[in-house]
Amino acid sequence: GHHSCAIQSGSAAVVCWGYNSHGQSTPPSSVDGTSGSATAIAAGLLHSCAIQSGSAAAICWGSDSEGQSTPPASVNGTSGSATSIAAGGYHSCAIQSGSGAVVCWGRDALGQSTPPPSVNGTSGSATAIAAGAYHTCAIRSGTGAVVCWGYDVSGQSTPPDSVDGTSGSATAIVAGWSHSCAVRSGTSAVVCWGSNAYGE
Repeated sequence: GHHSCAIQSGSAAVVCWGYNSHGQSTPPSSVDGTSGSATAIAAGLLHSCAIQSGSAAAICWGSDSEGQSTPPASVNGTSGSATSIAAGGYHSCAIQSGSGAVVCWGRDALGQSTPPPSVNGTSGSATAIAAGAYHTCAIRSGTGAVVCWGYDVSGQSTPPDSVDGTSGSATAIVAGWSHSCAVRSGTSAVVCWGSNAYGE
């Protein structure tokens, strides 16, 4: 949205700045260095999320109008924890520790919070996750194939053959408002797809 967050060197405290209309730039004591710190961070539209050091619990703050700041028990430290975290427009996702399953919560009107069997632990899991405005992408464990779901009006959820496992795979993934990018395995080439109205 209009804010940024970082993990401070040394203390591992979460520090955020910018727009704070919904408290998205005010991390809680559990990760701001007061009573806890973080190992990973993600900034969404009006919310932010982090993985707490030690417990590996997914913790979110800011707007919760769609439940995007309320991680489920499977990753919030109650019955499971997380290894990776992503924050989108009105949804959030994490990769569950141990199982590698993608778990999402928040708005799901366009399917952005419903990961497919190939990464949700049913028939496969993930090693990396990225959340855009209304879509989500992950890198599938084992194959390295990019899998996306959710809104696809600009093709942001349709990765090309070069990274979807057809003729290539990926080692890193990121999702923007209506586009996505990945680093292709072997070549280190950046491959992007989706909206290109501004050369993104």
